[in-house]
Amino acid sequence: MNKEHELPIHDIPEVVFSIPWYQRGYRWTRDEVWALMDDLLAFCSEADEVYCLQPLVLERRNDGKTFVVDGQQRLTTIAIILHALKSNPDWDIEYTTEGNRKLSDLLSTPGHSINDYFRKRAQKAVEEWLEIDSSRCASLKYLLTGKQKAKNVVFLRHEIAKDEDGRVVFQRLNAGKTPLTSSELIRALFMEAGNGLADGEKADIAKEWDLIESAMTDEQFWAIWDNSDFRDVPTRMDFLFSIVAAINPQKARQDGLFIYREMEKVVQSETLAQKDKRKALKKMWETTLRCWWWMQSCYADEEAYHLLGWLAQFTGRGTRRLWEDWQKAGNRMDAFKVALRRLVIDRLGDRDLDSFRYGEDNSNELQSLFVLLNSLEAQRRHIRFRFDLYRKGKWDIEHIASQTDKPLKDPADQKEWLELAINEMSEDERRKLDGCTTFEERWNKVWGMFSNEETAGIDKHGIGNLALLDSGTNRAYKNAIFPAKRRTILGKSQKEEEKGKNVYIPPATEAAFAKSYSTAAAQMRYWSQKDAEAYLKGRKELFDGFM
Repeated sequence: MNKEHELPIHDIPEVVFSIPWYQRGYRWTRDEVWALMDDLLAFCSEADEVYCLQPLVLERRNDGKTFVVDGQQRLTTIAIILHALKSNPDWDIEYTTEGNRKLSDLLSTPGHSINDYFRKRAQKAVEEWLEIDSSRCASLKYLLTGKQKAKNVVFLRHEIAKDEDGRVVFQRLNAGKTPLTSSELIRALFMEAGNGLADGEKADIAKEWDLIESAMTDEQFWAIWDNSDFRDVPTRMDFLFSIVAAINPQKARQDGLFIYREMEKVVQSETLAQKDKRKALKKMWETTLRCWWWMQSCYADEEAYHLLGWLAQFTGRGTRRLWEDWQKAGNRMDAFKVALRRLVIDRLGDRDLDSFRYGEDNSNELQSLFVLLNSLEAQRRHIRFRFDLYRKGKWDIEHIASQTDKPLKDPADQKEWLELAINEMSEDERRKLDGCTTFEERWNKVWGMFSNEETAGIDKHGIGNLALLDSGTNRAYKNAIFPAKRRTILGKSQKEEEKGKNVYIPPATEAAFAKSYSTAAAQMRYWSQKDAEAYLKGRKELFDGFM
């Protein structure tokens, strides 16, 4: 290896590397950060003298700046690692699309761009990796600061010729790699030299772009739109442009650059009409912003949020058609929500709540109803139904009072059921089970303790005895007695950290097991007919008001 082209990490001079506008933003994930750190740690104990970090392609500009043409992902990650090791380097990195802010500043005071989002995740990944073993910090610090003299971690430095264009070199180097996405190429339309936009206009667009892209990482916002064809795309900006350009999402899915080509056609057409490319670009961006602010307005409005979340889950009403519905409503939220309510009613059927009943063949119909009922309950409380967690999970329609009186057959199920029941019993009640010789005897004894004439008249398959519950919770307690179910469900609803594991108790389900609707909720040993009637009455008031 030619040492002239080696740039050791510990020997990088005092310089500020500039990341040009045509570069992708920082996008490394925990997997990539950990893979690099694992390699560096392994290198500490290997016989090799040099660990190569792949090429760092630089462009020395006439204005004195040093642009990074290729290698900025790894360069940024190394800088993040050094900062985490408290070995702040003499060199720094500035980002032209982020107001020329420096990485050292962004790590301590991050902004709100999508790049900040990924940098913060990378910082966290570095910290978590270092915490696994206390010796890791010392080993990496010893290596990267040059104190392990027989070993060097280096970039392969390459400077392009003065007559070469950095952007052209970047495109050549990245040919054959993961292609740029449509939205990255659309961004280039706004940022490229000679397009007529002033530097200040480009800076404003770049800032607004980053704010939009960052806001789209909010899973609650993302979940209320019908975006199934865009759930695994590299950037969610493609979804926004597909709405603006009225693009068939399936075509966009089949061709990763279809959105870009369609948007480029729009710009070309507008440029001919306006006889001014600058005006065409400004018009396209203004249309994009109008669409975005509409989406944000819907997200901020409690009722629109819940209607859109429901429609995204249970209908094929695409976001592009909803954008057209908004324009037909005169860009007025009240008229738009009337149209959304009609779409929901048309999907459910104009029917009475009592006409819905539990059946083996109508699970999706009941789930759509119970998500609506939970959405209405959430609106009543001025909270949000978590469509993002609903979308990720698997759900059942649960019988509040168990639907069957037949004993369980599986010994493991019997043991688990009995343990849950015993937790709800007094010492005297537990002693009554001592004389039982079979599980069936214990089953009958327990149900005798936790039921009476008040539970006998419950309509087991009616709405007053049904609730929406995640499948994991529902199937884990296997026809448990009411207080055992209640303890399990309310316990989970109080553990906010479990929501990150997709354990989410919908608000109406929580209210049912808390007996919030019951007029006399002193007893919690069983779900009575009066409890079921009060719960049903509460559901009907919300449902009838909506319908």
